[in-house]
Amino acid sequence: MFGMICKTNRKKEAGNVLFLILVGVMLFGALSFTVAQMLRTGDAEGVGERKASVLADEILAVAHQYRQAVQALRISNGCEDEDISFENSTIGGYTHTPVASDDCKLFHTDGGGLSYIAPSTEYGDGSDWVFNGANIVDNIGTTAPDLIAILPNINLTVCNSINDKMGITALGNDATIDFSKFTDTYTSTQTIDFASGFAAGCLDYVNSGDNYFFYQVLIAR
Repeated sequence: MFGMICKTNRKKEAGNVLFLILVGVMLFGALSFTVAQMLRTGDAEGVGERKASVLADEILAVAHQYRQAVQALRISNGCEDEDISFENSTIGGYTHTPVASDDCKLFHTDGGGLSYIAPSTEYGDGSDWVFNGANIVDNIGTTAPDLIAILPNINLTVCNSINDKMGITALGNDATIDFSKFTDTYTSTQTIDFASGFAAGCLDYVNSGDNYFFYQVLIAR
């Protein structure tokens, strides 16, 4: 009789353990689904900020690569500021006049050795980089226009994360930015205000609503 009671109790215990395991599996599955949704949609502010930090690091890394390659064109290849070319097979509008030497082309094996890679749509709307020589970056170099790389239309969270990493405490805004493509001539048409001496950062282009853009000085002139 005692043995039968023990067996019955063990069956109940086993049943309870199995039930708890099943509940645990269900809860874990629900939690995994929720986390996955948060990662995909960025609904949770904390997850969104962590993702923005990763994306900001990617943008800064690409910008740094551009800057280093441009400096190498000047120092190692002896290219003058006006000779640097951004011609590439992905985006047009950078045909250099006069024709640029291959060793002064950023996206050529004889020059900077880089390949143009389109920006991720996770950064914003997927706008291409703009290489520009028509803006004076505030408190950088002289009053001559600088050679810069611009990444337009990025997300505000990414923009803020970039500024945090650069030590920029306030998001500046500007309504007059020149987004023309550099083909050989530096033309002083606009000033990037609120740059405050930072060679890279993010601003709010308020000319037509809020459009956040990242800039990186490639040559301070």
